Amino acid sequence: MSRKDAYKLIEEVRSYTCKKVNLSDYINEYSEAEQEELDIEFELLGVSNGFLSEVICTITGQKVEVYGEVETLFPCPCCGYRTLTESFNPKEGTGYDICPYCNWEDDGTTDIQSYRAINKGSILDYRNKLRSNLNKYYLNKWLKK
Repeated sequence: MSRKDAYKLIEEVRSYTCKKVNLSDYINEYSEAEQEELDIEFELLGVSNGFLSEVICTITGQKVEVYGEVETLFPCPCCGYRTLTESFNPKEGTGYDICPYCNWEDDGTTDIQSYRAINKGSILDYRNKLRSNLNKYYLNKWLKK
């Protein structure tokens, strides 16, 4: 199964189980169909094909192999998972993505013990939180560095 087909299946099942907000009422840039496609693709951006296979198996009870190229994302400086859509670069004004796994906001920090006001802690603090509250759901979701 292709990644695109996996996205479609997950979105279709979600539409049966969840009430969706019609974002086209608030955003006029996209049609409703275009917005739905963007929502699921953004939410699953960079996730591994193995993770998509697990989701499809959970939904359908059938084992499938998802194939296709995984979008290349940048590694989070805190957890190391490839979850960031842009790398930190103050000259270009890029970065400041928040990792969906560990919630670290990329502010260019490389010193793991340096307290960062924007994150209300250090990379080491965040890593310790991850170790103590490991969520196994995410283990195969993103690719590591």
